[in-house]
Amino acid sequence: MNLAPDFRDLLEELGRDSVEFVLVGGYAVAFHGRPRATKDIDIVLEGSADNLQRAARALVRFGAPPNVVSSIESMDESEIVYMGQPPLRIDFLRSIDGVSASDLFSRAVEAEIDDVRMKVISLDDLIDNKRASARPQDLIDAELLERVRARRRTQP
Repeated sequence: MNLAPDFRDLLEELGRDSVEFVLVGGYAVAFHGRPRATKDIDIVLEGSADNLQRAARALVRFGAPPNVVSSIESMDESEIVYMGQPPLRIDFLRSIDGVSASDLFSRAVEAEIDDVRMKVISLDDLIDNKRASARPQDLIDAELLERVRARRRTQP
């Protein structure tokens, strides 16, 4: 799976500052075996003040607008910070539907995507998230991901 160059650059910058984050959304669906078009990349940031400060520093190096940087620094749990426009929009979150932040981070899987190391939401948590979101595309994703999970369970 290849990342858009801007997404790859951003994830590398987050890694340089040891920012704790988990990849969720359409890219996570593709990672787990159901590639599909997506208009953005969704990143959940661990919400400690120190981690948000590291994320802000990484965003400055990435070239993020000052309003995005300041929003990340003071981001609350239910807030979403958007940067860019589809199809290269970046969505920063602190929480997702259907999965607690502590479970999301503790069960995320280590991955390397397009030569960038990161954590990706676990398959089970992704299915729970998609079911809880209940949007039509998310319900389709959940059904397809459940098939992926069933196939994996039957493979030796």
